[in-house]
Amino acid sequence: MSKRKINISVESIMVILLMIIFAVSISVLVYQGSQVYETILRDKEMAENNRIALSYINMKIKQNDTKDAIYLDTYPSVNEDVLVILHHGLEKGLITYVFFHEGALWECYTDGDLDLAISSKIIPLEGHLLFSSDATKGQILTTLYKHEEDKNPTRMYATLRTY
Repeated sequence: MSKRKINISVESIMVILLMIIFAVSISVLVYQGSQVYETILRDKEMAENNRIALSYINMKIKQNDTKDAIYLDTYPSVNEDVLVILHHGLEKGLITYVFFHEGALWECYTDGDLDLAISSKIIPLEGHLLFSSDATKGQILTTLYKHEEDKNPTRMYATLRTY
């Protein structure tokens, strides 16, 4: 082969290799961008669900804050403490149980004991939710862990006015 044909062949191969590198780079960039976008959407949805759950709990506590109407209890069907709210006024005799079960915040509105069969799922949560109380301050503490090893969980203190 002549020297000119070899040069043209080498140039053609170099151009093809450059185009392949460019195409692979664009593909990697698009893939990584879509992964980042999905992560941002998932994190945003998780944060929104967490805000909704904590707001719901706070609203339930504030709506029903009467003497000895809000306390924590344990039930065999739920492994964690359950927020028990005794209603007053027109709803006297009805009880709302708020609890974390199977990756979601649940509510059971009944006139008897907690029953998972009649409970309603409020919102799914990716982490773990725990209730605790501070009897000396008259507070219900709701702790929301975003994942198992969350060292900085979200905490919400609801101080009972009727303590």
